[in-house]
Amino acid sequence: MTLSHLESNYTILEQRFPHVTSKLNKLPDNELAIHLFQEPFEKDTAWLNAVEGSIGNGKIIFVYGFERGLSIADLLELYPNHWLFVYEPDEQLFRKAVTEYDLSLLLGHPNLYWLSVGDSQLNMMFHMLSSYMIEDLVFIALRKYLSDDMDMLREVKKKFQDYHQTFLVDKYTENRFREEWTRNFLYHLSDVLYTPSIERLFYALEGATVVVVSSGPSLQEDIEWLKKLRPHVLIISAGSSIQALVKHGVRPHLAVIMDGHPVNKKIFASSVTREQPLLFTSSSYYEISDQNCAEKIHSIMKSDDVSQYFFGLSQEELFISPTETVAGTAIQAAACLGAKRIILAGQDLSFPDNKFYADGIEHFATETTDKKVQEAPKKVLNVKGTYNTTDGSFSLMKDGLENLITALPKIEFVNSSRNGAVIEGAPFKPMEEIFEWLASETVAPDAIADLINEKNIAVDMNKVQDVRDKLIATREDLSNVRSEIAAIHKLMNKLREFSRTKPAKAQNMMESIEQMWGLIANRTWFSPIFESIMPIEVARFDQVLPVIVTEHQLTRKSDLIYEHVSKILKDITTQIPILEEMFSESVRRLDKKIDSDAVIDKDI
Repeated sequence: MTLSHLESNYTILEQRFPHVTSKLNKLPDNELAIHLFQEPFEKDTAWLNAVEGSIGNGKIIFVYGFERGLSIADLLELYPNHWLFVYEPDEQLFRKAVTEYDLSLLLGHPNLYWLSVGDSQLNMMFHMLSSYMIEDLVFIALRKYLSDDMDMLREVKKKFQDYHQTFLVDKYTENRFREEWTRNFLYHLSDVLYTPSIERLFYALEGATVVVVSSGPSLQEDIEWLKKLRPHVLIISAGSSIQALVKHGVRPHLAVIMDGHPVNKKIFASSVTREQPLLFTSSSYYEISDQNCAEKIHSIMKSDDVSQYFFGLSQEELFISPTETVAGTAIQAAACLGAKRIILAGQDLSFPDNKFYADGIEHFATETTDKKVQEAPKKVLNVKGTYNTTDGSFSLMKDGLENLITALPKIEFVNSSRNGAVIEGAPFKPMEEIFEWLASETVAPDAIADLINEKNIAVDMNKVQDVRDKLIATREDLSNVRSEIAAIHKLMNKLREFSRTKPAKAQNMMESIEQMWGLIANRTWFSPIFESIMPIEVARFDQVLPVIVTEHQLTRKSDLIYEHVSKILKDITTQIPILEEMFSESVRRLDKKIDSDAVIDKDI
């Protein structure tokens, strides 16, 4: 009998929450007898009464704990207008529940909206909660956790608040650069197909010492030392620092670009900057990769759903995550190459002596940077034991770098920025000491260029054709979406009136609208493309979705559909011509590559 419980539960889990079955399949088999349920079979009235006091206006309830599902079933019955997001920290206990009880009805309940199991799925849960919640979160814990683990519950709540804050910042950042990033993702597809990825060079330079160079004022004092160090270490320039390096005759082994803004044309204006080996991320400004004459490698970021869709990649196959600063990208590139030690140069993260950049960094007007320095509202401890002025943007970068250092415990970090902020996890050492320390190490003058040339193997023409077909199919499908939206608008215009005069007809209309919207939103390309080009609009619609779905009063539901579905459809319609143009250009760029490739083959 037990097996059939497990089978029926697994069937539902596989359909609705495949991440949970994947986790359960990896658990060792021998521990089913260890965990005991504390949840009583009879209804826990005292606990439910306490819960009632904390249910506010929000439609989202985060439940900490699943046990054998009895309390979850009670909540679903008592709160039919809410969505439950349930997290069970104990993987073995959850597996015991699905092995011993038939939970298929519970697991299939439409208002059990999300389920995560175990520590590794907590952030996944946070992401879903952040996507759907509007007001404050209703946070409920099963009695077992209330009595045993109050500290842990407080910690989880704090973790969620931090995650949610970052989520909102990220959404607004995405929104600010929405069109630039989407264009860069799409225009880079051709270059990505014709260059090796950073993942292809994994640990190819194992044991090297890497200097990651940023643009802070401290760089000025260490340029001469970097010249002397070049034969002994790999030098990676992060973003605009390449201007200062080439101005002083230092050629980096690799230049890294992540920023998607056209200001990069100024950074890479001189031909020398364009002759250095380049790592471009898929978010970076596409014209730099176009103009770069030297060896190139690419990185598709874990946050770039557009490229992942067109290449059929998953996040797990990618190495580099987005960070607050291009130095973070350069550090991850160094880690991927197998660096044992990373030295941070020009990483001031503040305004030492009221300076913004090292000399030679000229892509921003002086009045812009001077204004930032003068208005800097904060102070931060520097490596000399005094304080520098800084601002919120640098504080975020500092936190991001320190988190990255913590996440790479096998790499030794050293901060050589002699006037910069203290960086946790990267003790300060001046460049002259570093030079003495590393004088016995050697690195080939063109180590990374040689590596790229070695790895620059034949292009996979099947993959090229596959990406081209997907681009054309998506571009054509955009005009189908335009027609489908027009059909929904037609229905919608009558919906509110009918909800008040012909309720049965309105009910049928609503179902048709839901189905038609489902056909649009469930296309495989829809989420990656539209969450990239209109992140805030999609996020706002996601937040109001639980309110629409759980509303049972017909006129109110029709008003909500009319208001919110109409708005998202209008927003999508506005973006379609912009996207069609981007897709056409992306295909044109790819065809140009294919043609030039064919000419080269003919010459050979």
